[in-house]
Amino acid sequence: MGKSLFFMFFFVLVIGIVGVVESSDETAVPQCKANRLIELGGGKGPVISCITLDPEGERLAAVGDDHRVRICNVLDARLLQDLPGHSDWVRAAAFRAGGKVLATAGDDCEIRLWRPSSDRPAQVIPRLPGVIYGLAYSPDGRFLAAVGFEDKIRVFDGDDGRLLKVLDAPGSDIRAVTFSPDGKQLAVAGRAGTIRIWDTSTGQLLSDLVGPRRRICALAYSPDGRYLASGGQQRTIRLWRLDTGRLTAELPARVGNVLTLVFCGNETLASGGSGNDISVWDVGSRREKCRLVGHTGSVTSLAFDPHSGSLVSGSFDTTIRMWRLQEDTGSIAQH
Repeated sequence: MGKSLFFMFFFVLVIGIVGVVESSDETAVPQCKANRLIELGGGKGPVISCITLDPEGERLAAVGDDHRVRICNVLDARLLQDLPGHSDWVRAAAFRAGGKVLATAGDDCEIRLWRPSSDRPAQVIPRLPGVIYGLAYSPDGRFLAAVGFEDKIRVFDGDDGRLLKVLDAPGSDIRAVTFSPDGKQLAVAGRAGTIRIWDTSTGQLLSDLVGPRRRICALAYSPDGRYLASGGQQRTIRLWRLDTGRLTAELPARVGNVLTLVFCGNETLASGGSGNDISVWDVGSRREKCRLVGHTGSVTSLAFDPHSGSLVSGSFDTTIRMWRLQEDTGSIAQH
């Protein structure tokens, strides 16, 4: 009986020590609050699925569960356009190079192309076979890639919306799509946990980066093209070296699934997810530099403006928040 009590006491003591260590680690990371808060619809806005900035960082588009597309002025948060037309949850949005076209898509399986001067879509690409979960324009605007709940990647002409290529996806549930900074590669990933990389111009499969078979929800290339970051249900963020095609590091796990990633310069990576906070990572040291707090729901989308050094976040809590990384962290965003 004495031994049982001893081991029980020892077990409680160890758990307490571990808890203290974890708590200490949490408090050791600086926490920062947003510089600005934007509430769409006067605080009664939609849960936000995706935000995107135009290339100049002047306009912000936000989409969500109320089927609408809203475009705001970044400087003063003034609503510029409130666009109806989608008939279901809008999941994805992307500005084309030059900022003159915004593509949106979602559960209604349609891609709508909007121009700043009109409240009607300039074009509606015919319904795709499945829900569209991700959109990405190539950096030069020549291509628009769409992925979602099917085993195909569809690549459209950035000018006229013609379907150019249909590529085989790594699975039938694709959540993440992105082009490399030079536009030569297209990377996609989803439920199967495999990242598939294609040559943009030829449509040739370049490689499959295979990790744990857990859903990948987010991909991001570093601006210099050295790294591809991936995150999802595994909760750790993986960094892949593109010159070798090998996994080079895993960042420490944070609370919740990773839903969104964006590089803020070559050596700084921001991640958000179901844990509600945003982690800002130093890629070189693999260290969490600071934590951006304030959201009360999953952080679903991040966008970075290199002109101002601002990070913008959208959340299921219906708010958009703006953070100035250089002011908050004393760091690092490379231009």
